Amino acid sequence: MPDITFQIPTEVEKILSSHPEIKWDMVVTESLWNYAKKLRLMDKIASKSKLSPRDLNILDKSIKAAIMSHYKES
Repeated sequence: MPDITFQIPTEVEKILSSHPEIKWDMVVTESLWNYAKKLRLMDKIASKSKLSPRDLNILDKSIKAAIMSHYKES
């Protein structure tokens, strides 16, 4: 399995180091795997789409406007 290195804020590191009983590498691996599965599903769905980039932009703006309208009324 390849290694990966990344930076975390000092405050997060303090919290993580106060819990040595937790296998943080497994937590990160599981989180990345779950996110990767969502991306794979998204790619699979998108590959079957017949929408053009312009269609997607119109749909995106329409959905965002509807959400904004919904929350303004609440």
